[in-house]
Amino acid sequence: MIGRPCEIQLLASGQSNQTLRLRTDTEDYVLKRWRYEQVFAVDRELEVSIQKELAQQALAPDVFDYDAKQGWLLQPYYPAPSLQQVTLSPLIKATVLAETLAKIHNTRVDIPAWSMIERVEHYLQQLRSVNSAVAAQMSQTLAPMHPLLEDWLSYPVLCHNDLSMNHILMTDPIRVIDWEYAGIGHPLFDIASAIVVNELNDDVTLRLITEYEKITHYQVDRQRLAQWCEFVEWLNKLWQHLFRHLS
Repeated sequence: MIGRPCEIQLLASGQSNQTLRLRTDTEDYVLKRWRYEQVFAVDRELEVSIQKELAQQALAPDVFDYDAKQGWLLQPYYPAPSLQQVTLSPLIKATVLAETLAKIHNTRVDIPAWSMIERVEHYLQQLRSVNSAVAAQMSQTLAPMHPLLEDWLSYPVLCHNDLSMNHILMTDPIRVIDWEYAGIGHPLFDIASAIVVNELNDDVTLRLITEYEKITHYQVDRQRLAQWCEFVEWLNKLWQHLFRHLS
């Protein structure tokens, strides 16, 4: 039982979460209020399972409590800036991003894998129910990317799948937040997602790839990565269409 909050602050409001800071006289918490799980195919039990396991390795915040039916999760608030907020050069930030991706991808967790093809079809079905014309256009654009999606589990690692610099807290050690889209998948998708969501230019992207290869000894296929970046752009566009109809 937490004490009565003396201050409530809205930290963020995204596609699948509303995040609040709750301060009591003695404690500081983050309350995540979940939403739109069905639309965005978010498995909250899997999210909590991943976060709990990674918290034991100091890679994610602890989970104090949660209620999947009521749609909330309580975790500690860390008084630390995000990687986006700190004053570092873009190239240094790319190095930290590479180190964080590598640490996630090298972490072993016992969780079931999900299919990207099935998840994408779910998103398209959701869009068809509100705008069939746009869904048809998006489906047509996706068709040439199907061979890429079939490669989803060819090199299975734990992926965050939404690694914005805002999701990397500069604590000691660094902790990563917002694991709702995490799962077992292809590392190139996770790298592509980080490139796109953080709007990295060519020089910063090259630093990210180079540092990632040094740490992991995984040779990044540049052509394949570009294809994954194209898919991430497509996926983000699809999410935007869905979220527009929910707002």
